Amino acid sequence: MPSAGWNYEREPACAAALGDPAHARGNLMQPQPRAYYRSFPTQLWVLVGGGFINSLGSALVFPFLTLYLRQRFGIPLLQVGLVLTANAVAGLLAGLLGGFIADRFGRRSVMLVSLASTSVVLLLIGLASTYGQAVLLAAAIGLTSPLSQPARDAMIADLTQPSQRAEAYSMLRVATNLGYAIGPAIGGFLASVSYLLSFGLAASASLAVFVLTWFLVRETLTDAARARASNSPSGGFGPVFRDAPFMLFCVLGLLTAVAYAQVTTNLPVHMKESLGLGERYFGWVMTTNAAMVVALQMAITRAIARWPRLPTLALGAALYGVGVGAIGLVSAFPGFIVCSVIYTLGEIVVSPTANAFTADLSPAEMRGRYMGLLALTWGVAYGIGPALGGAMYDAGFKVALWFAAGGLALSTALGYLLLQRYLRKRG
Repeated sequence: MPSAGWNYEREPACAAALGDPAHARGNLMQPQPRAYYRSFPTQLWVLVGGGFINSLGSALVFPFLTLYLRQRFGIPLLQVGLVLTANAVAGLLAGLLGGFIADRFGRRSVMLVSLASTSVVLLLIGLASTYGQAVLLAAAIGLTSPLSQPARDAMIADLTQPSQRAEAYSMLRVATNLGYAIGPAIGGFLASVSYLLSFGLAASASLAVFVLTWFLVRETLTDAARARASNSPSGGFGPVFRDAPFMLFCVLGLLTAVAYAQVTTNLPVHMKESLGLGERYFGWVMTTNAAMVVALQMAITRAIARWPRLPTLALGAALYGVGVGAIGLVSAFPGFIVCSVIYTLGEIVVSPTANAFTADLSPAEMRGRYMGLLALTWGVAYGIGPALGGAMYDAGFKVALWFAAGGLALSTALGYLLLQRYLRKRG
């Protein structure tokens, strides 16, 4: 019996995700880009604009958080990893809680609470004076910031048709990565002047998106969907956890994210301490990543729009594996740029496809919970990834760390193909 959310007759996009030609055929004739993008609702563009502002603020501080904690408190990298673990553990609760509340009470209210509280906590992190405060505030930002993600992603699914979803999520990624393209270069400069200034500006960005959301974003959860969520005898996460294909998909996504977590947390330390390449070099590695997403995301998404979802995810995971694993082979700045190009191509393929795959599976009244569980995979990955990688680095396995991470990502590519085969046999 198909589990919750996996009903090919009810949701044709699910069959298209497996490459069913009868359902994918509609993508063969695509309208001209200008007319096509006009077909998206105005509110989607508001969410896209808010994503840009928020990511710009976040990119001022989070790429340098590992260095900030290490320099400010003089702690070993393992302890830095534990701070990030506290952040991620709180994020586990936030993703689930945000998804549940978004299904019961609406997407907009969750987003507003998240943005306001994140603004306050960001400022407090810049003012932290002890390691204990850093741990508590890292947990707090892990709770407040991810709270809005499942609500926002569910809202995008509410606003779009299945055939539009991959490109809708791609537009959001372009906007957020434009922020990340600009932010690290600015953040690297600000970090050399004042980390407090960086955190203050990041807090202001979150507050600006709160104002934008308050005035321009309407609720998209329909009364009928809200009623179905409230009246369901299993209104929690039980139906989602019983969706075996989706849970297998989440496990594979988690393992891929563990590999990628090394890039955003342990790579700046490796570049600076092992190779003498300081913050500004890592800033440009991150800027390369974000600039590629801005320049290539929409074109690549449209090019692969007709591809079945799971083999597409396998390709992206393989690119992750090659790019991350190759970091262990390079020692000069240009080599890190090449690695960034490779794993960024994987990111471009994986991220919107994973969101669209999740949206395809989820009924409207459970969409927040499905998105929350998808976000949870990244929270778990950032809970265990930095600590595991930091422990390997502190133990002297500074090169083996990257080979291990790359091999992990390559194994998930095989996993996606096996999941595709399993679903086809299941019929």
